[in-house]
Amino acid sequence: MQNFFMDILFPQNECCVCREAGRYNTRHPWCDQCQQKMEVLQNSLPACDYCGKYLLNGGSRCEECQAERPPFSVARAVGPYEEPYRIAIKVLKFLGRRQLGYCMGIMMAEAVRKEPLYWPIDLIVPVPSSIASMKQRGFNQTEVLGQQIGKCLKLPINAEVLYRIKETPSQRECTREERERNLWRAFEVKDKSKICGKSILLVDDVYTTGSTSRECTRTLLDAGAERVGVIVWAIGTGY
Repeated sequence: MQNFFMDILFPQNECCVCREAGRYNTRHPWCDQCQQKMEVLQNSLPACDYCGKYLLNGGSRCEECQAERPPFSVARAVGPYEEPYRIAIKVLKFLGRRQLGYCMGIMMAEAVRKEPLYWPIDLIVPVPSSIASMKQRGFNQTEVLGQQIGKCLKLPINAEVLYRIKETPSQRECTREERERNLWRAFEVKDKSKICGKSILLVDDVYTTGSTSRECTRTLLDAGAERVGVIVWAIGTGY
């Protein structure tokens, strides 16, 4: 409801992605052209059966998942980490446009709804933000997305059960090996009884190397979760 009051007080006069002039709001944050491009990109390439990366060379599994299957049962994304998906998540994260989480969360919920490998789901758990990110943005974007997914799918969310016990440097410029080293034992489960024996839907914004998703999954499984599926807004490519 807060988003819709914001629409009235602060109407948007341009597409949040391409800045095309027009009338936009929480339910319609980007233009029809950007929406059409998103839909085309969703099915532009086959996706890895396990991690969901878009496969540039076709096939059914990326090289990484052929070498070692990830600890999560399935990971999927709404679309590839390309424009306009990349711009949309940056606007949400770095420009503080929390209302974008409404539309993005609906699209993520639909991706979960149509993938049988996720189900059943008992609980939604967002990837926790670092202290530095929370201070900078004032909110955790994965929690914003997770709340909307929960509303759409009528599932409970617990944003407190998984938390960071180790601060990590920015991961954007790190290699996969550096990310995994930085994230090793960076998370912990606060109350194991909250997840014990449950099927968890882990929510993150972007999947590039997958290091964060794998480490969070390992933490949840070690704490007693039965299985973990991962949903993200955008995902990288593989071979």
